Amino acid sequence: MTRRFTLACAASIISSLIISSANAETPKITIGGLSHWQGGASGQENGFDDNQRSYGFRSDNEIHVNVEADSDMGWKYGATIELEADVTADARDEGLNADKTFIWAETGWGRVELGNNMGPEQNMVVNAASIAKATGGIDGDDEFYINSRGITGDATFLIHPDLPTAGIGGIAEDASKITYYSPRFSGAQLGFSYTPDNGDGGQIATRNDTNGDFENVVSAGLHYERDFDGLAFATALVGEVGESELNANNDLAAWQLGAQLGFGGGFSVAGSYGDSDDSGLAKSTREDINFWTLGGAYDWSDSSGVSATYLDSDFAGNDYNSLVLGAEYSLAPGLTPYAEVSFFEANQAGTTRDNEGQVLLLGTYLNF
Repeated sequence: MTRRFTLACAASIISSLIISSANAETPKITIGGLSHWQGGASGQENGFDDNQRSYGFRSDNEIHVNVEADSDMGWKYGATIELEADVTADARDEGLNADKTFIWAETGWGRVELGNNMGPEQNMVVNAASIAKATGGIDGDDEFYINSRGITGDATFLIHPDLPTAGIGGIAEDASKITYYSPRFSGAQLGFSYTPDNGDGGQIATRNDTNGDFENVVSAGLHYERDFDGLAFATALVGEVGESELNANNDLAAWQLGAQLGFGGGFSVAGSYGDSDDSGLAKSTREDINFWTLGGAYDWSDSSGVSATYLDSDFAGNDYNSLVLGAEYSLAPGLTPYAEVSFFEANQAGTTRDNEGQVLLLGTYLNF
């Protein structure tokens, strides 16, 4: 039903757009992006960083092309293309050519996105990372400096507050999909998306239903926000369901519920609970996946503030928790230096060797 509803809403908006676009204005193109430099250093238990330096440098660069136009009937349409401008893909094999590429149309009936972009399970989520500074706190860049595969090299830890399709890496988060967002009514907004195969993106449509991805993935989100006499409140329930392409693995069924409160004077708190049950795990496994988050932040300007965020997760018996402190400062328009320190502990099921340590990140963003 959700998939049919998403497709029907999308078809209605796109058909109306085609009818009204004959005399539309020439689309306007704007160019932007970011340049990000980072230095990181980590300290871990013996055996988890063998044959590795404890420090390194990273960079992340993107060019954003945004196209927008108004039809004669007042509807908007356009496209977003976020090009990667680095010499390699990142450590999660994301974005050697582009990160996100999609066409969109927006009318009084809502907004439709066609292409490679995050769905409502990511775009509408509320958790402690929503208020984090620097690289994103518990959803930040410390992962690039931590051995998260365990001492045996085959463990899996949930080190970010993500549902399965966002935690897989590669194209899965931005797989080719069709997405619909409703208008916001009395503070509430709905979102739905349909992804045939979360391993397909760009010009790739494998139609292969035996290679281990999730197929027929339906994502949904309900977001609500409102101000109560200076108290800003937001909450969201997001989730996703889908079918495993491997008969030996469990199907996808996951959700996350979170809330955020903003107080006068720049203070805010946020938290969430997420449960992915046994999504993607072998059917022989008698374990599940869940996590919770909690955080607080203080902002003294739009691009300057500090935060503390905490994550506690369980991935099929492998426990992981981290406390991340972050600070950022708007030094000049678009230029934001930051510092972030993570304290983490990873306990692998079935072993007596656990990993714990710290990650220090220093860097700067230049948004243009």
